[in-house]
Amino acid sequence: MNLEPGEEIKIAKKPNGKWGIFLHLNGYAEPFDIRELKTEDMAEGWVDTTECNNLIDQFITKYRGKA
Repeated sequence: MNLEPGEEIKIAKKPNGKWGIFLHLNGYAEPFDIRELKTEDMAEGWVDTTECNNLIDQFITKYRGKA
């Protein structure tokens, strides 16, 4: 995962009560909602997985510099 300065991953509770993992990329006003999990602990644990890193890399490849 190669985040540039100003880019970040955030975990936040969604209106439906589940926890979302959001990817903020430079050039986009709204973050990408990349995953939804039932609990905050599950969301925090998922962020440290290879699956998460691979998904973030896919989003970076697809969207970075295209805003």
